[in-house]
Amino acid sequence: MTGLGRPRGSTAERGAGSILVLCGVMVVLTALLVVATLGGGYLARHRAAAAADLAALAAAGQVWSGAAAACSAAGGVAEANGAVLRSCRVRGEQVEVVTAVEVAGPAAVLGDPARRARAGPGASASHYAEGGRASLPVPGWSVPVDGEYHITARFGDTGRAWSSGRHTGLDFAAPVGTPVVAAAGGRVDVAGGAGRLGNLVVVDHGGVVTYYAHLSRVLVVAGQVVQSRERLGSVGATGNASGPHLHFEVRVGGHPRDPEAFLGAHALAR
Repeated sequence: MTGLGRPRGSTAERGAGSILVLCGVMVVLTALLVVATLGGGYLARHRAAAAADLAALAAAGQVWSGAAAACSAAGGVAEANGAVLRSCRVRGEQVEVVTAVEVAGPAAVLGDPARRARAGPGASASHYAEGGRASLPVPGWSVPVDGEYHITARFGDTGRAWSSGRHTGLDFAAPVGTPVVAAAGGRVDVAGGAGRLGNLVVVDHGGVVTYYAHLSRVLVVAGQVVQSRERLGSVGATGNASGPHLHFEVRVGGHPRDPEAFLGAHALAR
């Protein structure tokens, strides 16, 4: 009786369906592998560029001690930021470094990315891949105020308003409560009252240290690890302040440096 027999072609159809499902699974797995590889490679390039930036700046701050001390500082900062210092050259007051970050997992097929950075008077602020300029821009440090502001005092300004007679940071005037964010990732060293600096947060980025002063609120604690643009507190007028503003300071080797050299990629004149 033909009505009770197995439908013709059913085995072949099931086989074809299984093959299609298997192909679909393979496509999805391949796509996930590509995404993981590209994502891991991008993060490694970003870390290498950030490490190169910080290492070059730290070395430039130690040039006065000699090339050996400058390159030693660069190596320590690179290591603290998960990279390896491949080369360090000091030419006068300028330093050029190359750092690399080891890539693990699927992204290892791309090789360890190397990034070069320069720092010092007149040095280019650009970062580029070893062997040529990078086509992918590398994000720099972030403006530490997340909101409307205007600059009221720059690094090196002189006057009686400052106890040393010279301004050691960059002042961002903004309404009380405006969010203050980390200019770069790092570890919080200080979070609390600090006399004339009022409520203060200090973040160590691995040899380069940033200060966020006169805060109305502090939202982090000492020892906390923060990411770039993570909120640290709010603009205020605590301590020795004539009005609400953020006093943002950068120190390399304990010496104040011009914050605009770190934030140069951003429009600050507003």
